[in-house]
Amino acid sequence: MSITILKPGFMSSVQDLGRRGFQQYGVPIGGAMDKVSAALANIICANDENESVIEMTLHGTSIMFNEAVFCAIVGGGCKAYIDDVELPFNRLLWIPAFIIIKTTASAEGCRSYLAVSGGFNIKKVLGSASTYTPSGIGGINGRNLITGDMLPFKREQDLQTAPNLHMLPNGVGVSHWHTADLVEVTANVAIVHAIKGPEFDLFNSSSQENIFNSEFTISSQSNRMGYRLEGKKFALEEKTEMVSTAVTAGIVQVTHEGDPIILMADAQTTGGYPRIARICAADISLLAQCRPGVKIQFEEIGEEESLMRYNRMVEAMKKVKVGLGNLD
Repeated sequence: MSITILKPGFMSSVQDLGRRGFQQYGVPIGGAMDKVSAALANIICANDENESVIEMTLHGTSIMFNEAVFCAIVGGGCKAYIDDVELPFNRLLWIPAFIIIKTTASAEGCRSYLAVSGGFNIKKVLGSASTYTPSGIGGINGRNLITGDMLPFKREQDLQTAPNLHMLPNGVGVSHWHTADLVEVTANVAIVHAIKGPEFDLFNSSSQENIFNSEFTISSQSNRMGYRLEGKKFALEEKTEMVSTAVTAGIVQVTHEGDPIILMADAQTTGGYPRIARICAADISLLAQCRPGVKIQFEEIGEEESLMRYNRMVEAMKKVKVGLGNLD
């Protein structure tokens, strides 16, 4: 009861929704970059939202299913195929044993998530199976997936529990229903809602104006720790020595060179750069689907609207969960 990684593609890793409660010890929350899509893949498989999934970045992944299994793929950055037949995303899939799924490039998005019914049997570290490579913990030996890795399932599959599936000629089953895309995927300009950061007032007037009125490009020098942005430079009104303070995903820091960096899932827990803005929590998954080269523009909102947007995302997820539960 397992899958085998034949090719990890650009980058693949085991993730869940992260390890919380250890930031005071310098351990980041980490977890899936696009937590909404990861949770949605698990919901489709009738799993707990925090079950471990495979995060596939962009394309080139090849996976063999050693046992028949129910699964789901959600997110962007790739298209998935079995014998040149494209698989639909956001649906429950029944994959027969010894089938190989291959991913190729798509025009939009950056990360896709594969969940299996019951979840993967991955040892947890500090309450999470998420891979955090800087410390070498979680996932498979604390590293990204490589050719030959086998990921076991938690339990055997039972075809008798299958819903009414549409069976393809190759034996693959596809649910008649599908869930909505809860995360916008764009190849053009992504509008990212943000709030003024704690040090916003320390920046000069030009910087304060440019943060919400300019386009930025996600640099190729970006990763799971942070997105470096190319575009306008920023400067403080007066040179100030900053004291390291708590940071987390979504904080927009400005380096000594004036470059903005958006902290992402694997960001450090403290930082000494001034924080010019903070991304709305509901938009972090959108950012996770923005690949290098995509342009983004910040749109200023207040705390109240930020909370409203987050609550709206939570409610949308609940509606999907209730809707799928009513299909039983």
